[in-house]
Amino acid sequence: MSKRIILIGFCLILMAASGHAEAIKLGLGASGGLNIPVVQDDQANGTAFSIRGMVGLMSFVRFEPNVNFAKYGDPSIDEPGITNNLDGSKLTSYGVDAVLGSPMGAPGLAMFGLAGAGFYKATRDQTADFDSGDSDFGWRFGLGVGIGMSSGLALDVRGVMNLVTVDGGSSKKSIFAQAGLNYFFGVK
Repeated sequence: MSKRIILIGFCLILMAASGHAEAIKLGLGASGGLNIPVVQDDQANGTAFSIRGMVGLMSFVRFEPNVNFAKYGDPSIDEPGITNNLDGSKLTSYGVDAVLGSPMGAPGLAMFGLAGAGFYKATRDQTADFDSGDSDFGWRFGLGVGIGMSSGLALDVRGVMNLVTVDGGSSKKSIFAQAGLNYFFGVK
C-alpha cells in the first residue's frame, strides 16, 4: 500500500510536468554523512547515506524521490550497575521531497529548502523478534546549499530533520547532516 502511494505521487508529478516537457530537467545525486538522533537515549550518532533522483519542473522547483540508509551508533548508558550491550538501530526510508531553490545545472552558490514525506523502517538485530516489521510514516524538512561546479555537476550540502510517527502517538527524530554530489543530465 505505501509503495503504491509513493508510485502514484511520482506518476502525478510526471503527468503534471508533461505539459512542460521542454523544461523538465533530470538528475541523480548521492550523499553521505552523519545520522544524529534527537532526544533519543537508546541511540547514538551514526552514519547516513542517501541516493536521490531529481525531476526539475521549473527553474527553482524540483522533486526528489529518495532512498536513505542510516545506522545509529551504539548507545551508552551512564548508570551505576547497568551494563549496555545494545547495538544501534538501522534505518531505511524512501519518499519524495520537494526542493525550492538551487536551480539544476546552474553554476555558483544557491541556498535551498526542502520538505517531504516518506516511509521509515527501523530495525535492531537484538530486538527483531519484538519488532512489528511495519514501515512508519514520517516527514522531512531541511535546508542546504548547492555549489554548481559546472553546468552538469554540483556539490550538495544539506541538513535534514526526520520526524517519524510510531505506535502510541510518539515520534522518533533524527538529523541527517550530509554532503554529496548531484549530476544533471542534458544540461548545457
